[in-house]
Amino acid sequence: MLYLAKGGLWVTSGQTITSILSLGLIVAFANLLPKETYGIYRYILALAGVLNIFTLTGMNSAVARAVASGNDGALKVSVLYQLKWNMVMLVAFWALSAYYFINTDTLLGTSFLILGVLVPPTLALNTYGAYLEGKKKFGFASISNIVSATVYVAGTFTAIIFSGEVLWLVVAYALSTFTSTLFFYFFIIKKFQLGDIAPLSNEMLKYGRELTFIRLIGPITAQIDKIILAHYWGPAQLATYLLALAVPDRVALFIKNWVGLGFPKFVEKTPEEINTVFSKRILQGMFVGGIIGVFYILLAPYFFKYLLPQYLDGVIYSQVLAISFLFAMPNRYLSLLFEAQKMSRIIFIRSIVQSAILLTLYTTLGIFGGILGLVIAYTLNSFISVLVGTTIWKMSTR
Repeated sequence: MLYLAKGGLWVTSGQTITSILSLGLIVAFANLLPKETYGIYRYILALAGVLNIFTLTGMNSAVARAVASGNDGALKVSVLYQLKWNMVMLVAFWALSAYYFINTDTLLGTSFLILGVLVPPTLALNTYGAYLEGKKKFGFASISNIVSATVYVAGTFTAIIFSGEVLWLVVAYALSTFTSTLFFYFFIIKKFQLGDIAPLSNEMLKYGRELTFIRLIGPITAQIDKIILAHYWGPAQLATYLLALAVPDRVALFIKNWVGLGFPKFVEKTPEEINTVFSKRILQGMFVGGIIGVFYILLAPYFFKYLLPQYLDGVIYSQVLAISFLFAMPNRYLSLLFEAQKMSRIIFIRSIVQSAILLTLYTTLGIFGGILGLVIAYTLNSFISVLVGTTIWKMSTR
């Protein structure tokens, strides 16, 4: 409890400040930009997010686990390995850029050309966050998140005020995230005196590759709702959907980050020890999520009325999304348990099942139901994920 209280204070403080900064930027997007401009900007970032299939998405979890087990050298080893691997991602970005240039879409072509230069190294260097998680340095992690969020918000707000053009928003995003990530990576290296690169940790790299393969479809499922909505219903509808998601997404992230405090502890526990409190933790998570959900449903109309008056049609969607708070904490808890116990085969099975369910829900409900269809799909998938995860955990630890 002392561990959770101390770590939770840092996570709560950091997440609260970054959420306020992020919501402030969303208010600027909503009130200073046309819906179509914001929608196109987010559509570009969604397509860029799909290209994460070409990076090692599972390496951060592998590094956090290795560091929690005492292998501090895992950070530099993994970053060097990822920088080499991410050359494939750069080629993918530039291939997509060439496609749009050939089709005379200069905006998207230029955007992906810029993102191709800066996104791959950013995704490698951000592994410093996994190092801090493994070391239980939640204070450093929170401070770095706050500073990074401040840099991103300041850069993007500047682009909104002085230009308001999609291309400059993309430039601001790419430059601000790369700059802050580069700074904190070298700061952490110096702060914790991580000198020469340690001998190659084949076990850690193998586990990172396994998790990447397991989550291969993850970048697609994370962005497919935005791509479907923009393609079939237009960028203005995408803007409304994203504004409806704004607070629920951040509340869910806050809940998940708080649960993430337990990861180093889960590494030290056996499945038998975890099972003594497993059901209790699931119910506790749902209880906390339910309380937060009720508060948000009551406050959402006022939030939209005073801060997002152009998006009042998004209130009902945002309130429905609050139902998913019930399942945010249990879902994160289950994911961390599987990763901490290195249940690669189980993680793979769960990932395949959940991805298939999510893609089916988003595709069918999103194409035919628009925003409401995606909101129902999002909420329903959160519930199904808890059922699937709990069932698999119970079966695998009998």
